[in-house]
Amino acid sequence: MPGGADPWVIEKNGTYYYTYTQGSKLVILETKNMSSLASARRHEVWTPPSGQPYSKNLWAPELHEIDGKWYFYFAADDGANANHRMYVLENASPTPVEGNWLIKGKISDPSNQWAIDGTVLEHGGQMYMLWSGGNAGAPPQHIYIAKMSNPWTISGEKVIISSPAYDWEKKGNPINEGPQVLINPQGRVFVVYSGSGYWVDGYCLGLLTLKENGNPMNPSDWTKKDQPVFSMRAESGAYGPGHNGFFKSPDGKEDWIIYHARTRAGGGDGNGRNPRIQRFTWNVDGSPNFGAPANIAIPQNRPSGEKWRYIYPKTKWAIAAFSSEETVNSRLASRLIDNNTATFWIARYSSDPTDYPGHWVTVDMGEGSGVDGFIINQKEGDRKIKELQLLISNDNNSWENLGVFTLNNIDLLKQYIDLPQRKQFRYFRLAPKSGYDAQRQPGLAEVSAFRFKD
Repeated sequence: MPGGADPWVIEKNGTYYYTYTQGSKLVILETKNMSSLASARRHEVWTPPSGQPYSKNLWAPELHEIDGKWYFYFAADDGANANHRMYVLENASPTPVEGNWLIKGKISDPSNQWAIDGTVLEHGGQMYMLWSGGNAGAPPQHIYIAKMSNPWTISGEKVIISSPAYDWEKKGNPINEGPQVLINPQGRVFVVYSGSGYWVDGYCLGLLTLKENGNPMNPSDWTKKDQPVFSMRAESGAYGPGHNGFFKSPDGKEDWIIYHARTRAGGGDGNGRNPRIQRFTWNVDGSPNFGAPANIAIPQNRPSGEKWRYIYPKTKWAIAAFSSEETVNSRLASRLIDNNTATFWIARYSSDPTDYPGHWVTVDMGEGSGVDGFIINQKEGDRKIKELQLLISNDNNSWENLGVFTLNNIDLLKQYIDLPQRKQFRYFRLAPKSGYDAQRQPGLAEVSAFRFKD
């Protein structure tokens, strides 16, 4: 799955929107199947302007849909960690990958202290903000809660509902962070949080429970479990599991947790945090049962209700036309549809080279077909495509523009481009618009088309 810390996912109308800490920008990955997240379509939706108090070190972004609008909560600073505060963006579009994200501003309680990892609880007709805070980022870090008057405003004083109290919350530093709201099928409210420093193997998940009919603003109405509910499991390749989110399977029958962990013991370069997903259940008392981190070497069952992709055979496919191809070493357009990712197309560069953005290849599928999306494989090495326009046609004359899609910069990665709705067509055109390096002639290994089947 895509590398990165602090994973978060939300589902809307059968599509999952995933985000995580990028540091310099806000990114959303869009997919129909969470089991295919590694191949999800990528959207770079917002980059902060320079010179602002929120221009750097964007951490722990979360997407929420509230009253018909989308809100992006994140922490950021001006380059100095002591200045980390929480901020919120708003988008009135139907989905979070459309339209424009507008900064609503800083979201803070009157104390305006260091704050990260903001999330939202809606309970009893009242909105609350929960976050992790401390003194200019110095330990200890606590979990705070405060009432909100709207999605971008904290309207009252904060109270602490959790502080590091047990040894398992104090490894590296005494820290409680990453609060996540979880509501069970009976409506009981829990907050799952991360304990200890994220850089230690002992980073883990703790659990707070709000008593029935309790007041979220009353600290005594919250109880803390004295042991972690999810922690390191060396034999599974899961060190420092924490900072999680939750989602339902497509059919709504299963509950899943998404979290980050390291594959090997210790932090450091080459051992970054990566996201994982696994199913969880509920105990008899209504509390969540996360079990132990799943072994990364053992395949899991996919979330129930996921549709599988029927990939169209290419026996009738042909290249109808192309802007150019590199005949030296057979970097031909036909390599795009030969079912071999070891071969690839490159636009002509050895003589009379063509240049961005004038590249394209048209594929004839041989007959009209109902298509739900495309599978794109980047070539190895250089010339990877960053922005790819897709167009479709039934007569190879009149074209419908499906949009410009951002690809991932990963060798041979199978990337799914899910269309918003099924399209019927015979021809499609690939039109690279930009690349990831200075080369002006793109290359691509393979393209396929699919439809969803239950």
